[in-house]
Amino acid sequence: APQPLSLRAGSLRPKTAVSAVQMQDGMGSEGMSRKQFFSFTAASGAALLLASPAAAPAEVVCKAQVGGGTKCKSKEVEFTKAFDTAGATTKVTGDPNKMGTFFSQIDAGFKTLQELSDSWEDYIAAGDGDVIRRRLGTVGNKSPLHNIRKAFEGAVKVASKAPDTDPDQLDELDECFNSILQGIAEIDYNLYSTAFVGTDETAGKLRVDGKKALDKTLTLYTKFEKLIQPLL
Repeated sequence: APQPLSLRAGSLRPKTAVSAVQMQDGMGSEGMSRKQFFSFTAASGAALLLASPAAAPAEVVCKAQVGGGTKCKSKEVEFTKAFDTAGATTKVTGDPNKMGTFFSQIDAGFKTLQELSDSWEDYIAAGDGDVIRRRLGTVGNKSPLHNIRKAFEGAVKVASKAPDTDPDQLDELDECFNSILQGIAEIDYNLYSTAFVGTDETAGKLRVDGKKALDKTLTLYTKFEKLIQPLL
């Protein structure tokens, strides 16, 4: 019987080595002929190539909720909040003079928008605009984008104290983060409005407009992160 195959560095070979002399004599390990050896190896390799890879698990799973609405479960981004709010009091969670205090939440917000863009059709298929609004932080408070304005403002304040930051860069940062917030509001408005329009055609246009706003917002977000990363 042929030896079981061992996978190493993407190749197939028997666990028992076959010497050059054995191959020269036309015999492999344990009496396997050279022809049998190569036939077996080729067949095994073909079987591996033809085998279908296991399907990747769905990143977004949406379920209807009792009482109405839909809830989607997706991979959450770990982050540290820039601010903690207790009642009417809001307090920064780290050193307000360090960019790292604000970057964790800002970067998690970017990754959340990126995941939303990558899985947009899955969220849309749920048929409930609120599943996207939860990712935006405009419904609920679990998203890193919830109260992201304060994190942006903290980052801009740190940049304003850096000796190498000129006024033009500060203006660019300020304009950039305000445009990001406007973009998030635009996505939210479009998805919220889908619940109140009379036709599928109009709702479809609102979803398309929401995706366009998302793509534009991601471009601005990328720019903002590149501007503040040297200050980490």
